[in-house]
Amino acid sequence: MSLIFYITQVQFDFGARALLPQECERSGITRPLIVTDAGVRAAGVLDKAIEALPAAMRAVVFDQTPSNPTEAAVRAATALYKQHQCDGLVAVGGGSSIDLAKGVAIAATHDGPLKTYATIEGGSGKISPATAPLIAVPTTAGTGSEVARGAIIILDDHRKLGFHSWHLVPRTAI
Repeated sequence: MSLIFYITQVQFDFGARALLPQECERSGITRPLIVTDAGVRAAGVLDKAIEALPAAMRAVVFDQTPSNPTEAAVRAATALYKQHQCDGLVAVGGGSSIDLAKGVAIAATHDGPLKTYATIEGGSGKISPATAPLIAVPTTAGTGSEVARGAIIILDDHRKLGFHSWHLVPRTAI
């Protein structure tokens, strides 16, 4: 197994998804919300990620990630996160799913509207270590969101804003 250590620990190998349970444990995630999109589900990739997790984890799935993450989708996923008392996130998909999961990591653990935490609103310093832990399972190459500290989300007022904090960096990319 090959291993590269950045701020995000990157695990890669054929079948590396089998490492998902140990990476959840290392990150303190016992009840994950899996954030993905309909295409990843339809391709069967989501099923492979779920199969890698022990049944006792009772993972919850949000598969309605739009191609450009929105505040409305963050709200919907955050409601699911809170309803099922999740304690961390696993993003399975491309940059959109990973960015949406970063939005949930903020919204589920911080008070006030999401825009409060946007970089342009002076919110980067307000994103605290309380941010929910995130593991990324990227299915595309190119965005780099699995090792980045930022997320782009379209707010309800139609502004496409960046959210940046070292607390948003995924703990692991598989």
